[in-house]
Amino acid sequence: MDYISELQDSIDTSVDMKLFKTRKDSSLAHIFKSELVKIPLSKFKEVDNFDPVRLQKSAVKAYPLNDRPRGIHDISSVKFNQKQIQQKKDILPIWMIKRNKKYTLLDGAHRIVASYIEDKRYINAYVINI
Repeated sequence: MDYISELQDSIDTSVDMKLFKTRKDSSLAHIFKSELVKIPLSKFKEVDNFDPVRLQKSAVKAYPLNDRPRGIHDISSVKFNQKQIQQKKDILPIWMIKRNKKYTLLDGAHRIVASYIEDKRYINAYVINI
């Protein structure tokens, strides 16, 4: 996936979650209120809508057969990102909202899982402060 697709997914998710009233409001916040930061993977044990059970040492354990919201795409996406990390390539930053000192994930669960599997301590994230 490319940066624009990831941005659009994050914008759509934030509107679906009713964090913003319109795509325009969300787009403006994504563009003007986001900051690129390194987030410790340990933080994902307390992110509102990220299940820390996903932090497993393999894609199949993170997304067992009975818990794959996107079917086989869950596994292929994690493995794609793992390969990028193994080849020392950058993976796209995830998107999060920070409000009242609490984080909400907008886009990037598979990248989080892949980073965890590859023993990374941090992941790049665009954080929108609202």
